[in-house]
Amino acid sequence: MDNLDWNDLWTEAMRRASWTKHPTRISRMKAEQYNRDSKLGARRNTQVDWIKSKLNIGPKCTILDIGAGTGALAIPLAKIVRHVTAIEPSDEMRSWLKTNIEEEKITNIGIINKRWEEVIPFEDVNKHDILIASYSLGMPDIRSTLSKMDMLATKYACLFTFVGNPQWDYSWLWPAIYGEEYDVGPDYIYIYNVLYDMGIYANVEVEHFDYQQCFFNLDAAIEFWKSNLNVFSEQGEEIIRSYLSDRLIEEDGLLWSKYRMKSAVIWWEKSDLDR
Repeated sequence: MDNLDWNDLWTEAMRRASWTKHPTRISRMKAEQYNRDSKLGARRNTQVDWIKSKLNIGPKCTILDIGAGTGALAIPLAKIVRHVTAIEPSDEMRSWLKTNIEEEKITNIGIINKRWEEVIPFEDVNKHDILIASYSLGMPDIRSTLSKMDMLATKYACLFTFVGNPQWDYSWLWPAIYGEEYDVGPDYIYIYNVLYDMGIYANVEVEHFDYQQCFFNLDAAIEFWKSNLNVFSEQGEEIIRSYLSDRLIEEDGLLWSKYRMKSAVIWWEKSDLDR
């Protein structure tokens, strides 16, 4: 075990991840769907409540949100703290983030249009009290990613990520489209061990959460998954239609996909010597 290089293992697991072999761009439709799903409430509220209870945030606190998306965490946290800096490279996600900021009349969120790997410490962004990354660690070199996070945090760093290979819509649609098992990529244990090798002895909590996704109608769901899986053939569309027709649940005039999944929260506190 002592000879394992967990950073190399992470890089190899990222290479095997299904979404890196068949990448898709974040379209306007995908960002809109993500924005709608992120507002469902239950998951976002759980994460915000956890951050409030564990990380001692308050009105003087500053937060750096890496891969902020449409603001699922940045916006509710901005209502509690002094300032939030949102790192978001996607034009489509950032557009929805700005719309949500305006709708919520938020004035204390700054946005940096860069990938985390491109962010230059103390030039693009300075230290913040707390760094957060929620399901946004898709970088091939996780050690440098975590090292930069640790460098720029003065109080806490906190990561939300997957546990194992979740069973959800990807697990059924991906094999039907591509003829191979869906691989979500490296999970929390890689991150924990890389941190350990760096001399950072992080805390870990594993929890169940309810994953939910809603669509206005079946056609909207089909179009989303066609875009999400790079499907252009009639055969592929029929596979998606057949699956969703059987799987989606109708509630309150909407169609829902619901799964029970596992998530890990990894966090560490900076010592006084680090600040």
